[in-house]
Amino acid sequence: FIFPFFVNSKTAAEWRSRTIYQLLTDRFAHTPNDIETNKNCLHSPLSEYDIRHYCGGTYKGIISHLNYIKQMGFDAIWISPITAQIENDTHWGVAWHGYWQQNIYRLNEHFGTATELRTLIQAAHTLDIWIMLDVVVNHVGPNVNGTARYVPFDLDIYYHQPPCLITDYTNQSQVEFCTVGDINVPLPDLNTEHEFVVSTFNQWIQNIINEYEFDGIRIDTFRHVRKTFWTDYVSASGVYSLGEVATSDTAYVGDYQRYADGILHYPLYFVLDEVFRDENRKSIRELDKQVQLNEKYFIDTTLCGIFLDNHDQARFMNHTTNMILIQNALTYLMFSDGIPIFYYGTEQEYHGDSDPWNREPMWQSNYSQSTPIYQFVKKLLLLRTILKLNYPQYFLTHQHTVYIDNSTYIYYKYPVLIVVSNDNFDRPKTVNIMSNITNYIDYFTKAKKFICSILFPTAMHYPHPSQQQTQSQPQTQQQIFVVPQTPNLNNNSNTNQLNPSKMSYVYSTATNQQQSPSSNILHQTQGNVIQTNGTTMITNLLTTTIISAISAIATTTTPTVFSQ
Repeated sequence: FIFPFFVNSKTAAEWRSRTIYQLLTDRFAHTPNDIETNKNCLHSPLSEYDIRHYCGGTYKGIISHLNYIKQMGFDAIWISPITAQIENDTHWGVAWHGYWQQNIYRLNEHFGTATELRTLIQAAHTLDIWIMLDVVVNHVGPNVNGTARYVPFDLDIYYHQPPCLITDYTNQSQVEFCTVGDINVPLPDLNTEHEFVVSTFNQWIQNIINEYEFDGIRIDTFRHVRKTFWTDYVSASGVYSLGEVATSDTAYVGDYQRYADGILHYPLYFVLDEVFRDENRKSIRELDKQVQLNEKYFIDTTLCGIFLDNHDQARFMNHTTNMILIQNALTYLMFSDGIPIFYYGTEQEYHGDSDPWNREPMWQSNYSQSTPIYQFVKKLLLLRTILKLNYPQYFLTHQHTVYIDNSTYIYYKYPVLIVVSNDNFDRPKTVNIMSNITNYIDYFTKAKKFICSILFPTAMHYPHPSQQQTQSQPQTQQQIFVVPQTPNLNNNSNTNQLNPSKMSYVYSTATNQQQSPSSNILHQTQGNVIQTNGTTMITNLLTTTIISAISAIATTTTPTVFSQ
């Protein structure tokens, strides 16, 4: 089989700098101005029956809210599978989610027409938003009346025989040959060793990508199909591929990257879940351990999809309500190795438990753009945009640990120094890393000339030093903060190029001073760019929610500061 060259295909390398907004087509948005009878799930709370049936989201609905996604800063959207589904009601409801296909050659009419799907993709492309298609190869919808109803896989020989359920996920034969369904809703497992099944899917994925101009694919139940099947399938797609391997074993998951461009990073998901939770959270050292495992077992984690939650897991805010923890987790998500995937509704503080309660209708939020998390994510993604424009090598760089203790993790990912914490945030904390980072950078760049920026999400929760320093409350701790020379964001500026040979420091110095130099700098945040000591610093990202890596000014007494 000879696969054609795809002129407009988006490569894995191009996807590295993208940030993905995952939505469920049926749950994101109704068609604007549609008659009320086509708009379901308007009331709250929803019953289990309601949430296991179609709620009426459509492609037109997504189009009407593309600006909501774009203005938050996302430049890719992962949508639900598009194929026609079984229409039968089952023990677990109907196939509104898209993973129970019945005919791969027809579209799911509940979501819209072929023309409406093309319009969605074209409208997204106009905004420089890429579309990732969710695809299913492993199985079809629940078997109610035999295999004759499935198109084109209408014979028993196209399925693994005899049917079986997976009872042991450590048994790879069961994983690949038995159903991912259960006794109530068995999902016939396609025989992906059969030549007809193989050739049909290879041709189908090639055609569907060409016909609609999708930019990437997310592959469901990736580990439930023999590994060698994926080589030709991924090649036939001609676009970036992201496989789902839903387990915590890094060695097991990492091996699958030999068969797709990237893998959904479930091992990291489980660690983030344990490290950034309100109760019974583990040491943040677990993150550093996971980074070391990533380097050992993955081909390239910068191509993998990283996430805090998704439609198959309880929402992150189901177990984490502390806003500082949430912001630290989001910061790590957006600025660690990998392609961030953000699950719709997180910005609206949705906190549903596991399936189906984590699949809430988005319209109940009224698509507010003023929520704290929406605004916080918007700032994070603005920084990623700046990095994309000025430091494309950032997305190729792997993070390296600079400092680690039980609650503070500091790592360097050129040109950004990121500080995250899962501390109780009830008192200031000082760590000394200056000698560490100097030695590290010297080793890493072979020269003590570098640009270092600080991304520090917890600073907003502590008073500014200028608000604390009085004659009766002197500041006794000398603090040193790295301040980089950074680009001027004004258009047509001659100062857009960074000079890596310059590095500046701002000191919060002596006792009994009412305002430190850093305080003076921080009070000058009205304009976009300020000058101090010959160093250009971006300040338009400085708000009450984040000290951005581009502004790179550590401004307050925070859970972690740099001390000389």
